Amino acid sequence: MKRYVFFTVLSLMAFNVLAQEVSKDDELKATNPYIRIEPAEVNLGEIPVNKVTEDLGNVEVSIHNDGAKPLILNQVTACCGTRVVEWTREPIPPKGKGKVKVNFREGTHPHRISRTITITSNAANGNIQKVGISGEIVVPSEVKEIKLGHSRELD
Repeated sequence: MKRYVFFTVLSLMAFNVLAQEVSKDDELKATNPYIRIEPAEVNLGEIPVNKVTEDLGNVEVSIHNDGAKPLILNQVTACCGTRVVEWTREPIPPKGKGKVKVNFREGTHPHRISRTITITSNAANGNIQKVGISGEIVVPSEVKEIKLGHSRELD
């Protein structure tokens, strides 16, 4: 019986903690700007070296204001030779949407892609947000195969 009471009390306490976390998030949204970025991370996947194009390094992310006050993007920066082409400079109204566009050039040799966009804003859920860009330039599998010997057709 004591175990039953203990687990019941423990379960109620855990539920109460989770409910408070949700309400804090909702409270932030109800009274402040609240940033949501889509996608939160950009994965370009594996790109064969013979498929690398000028457009590969053009990346755009959407910035959503899920809060009740205007969201202001104070600064947008990028690393490693990545250029911020465009970003929403006007305040993003509640339930509104903005964007960030970046560009970087990639060589046609095998390597990993690892870039970061940093967005500084007045958001209550974190005034500095980072968006990772990842991927890999690879040698296509048919190029990796080595054929040894000569092949002859027999009559």
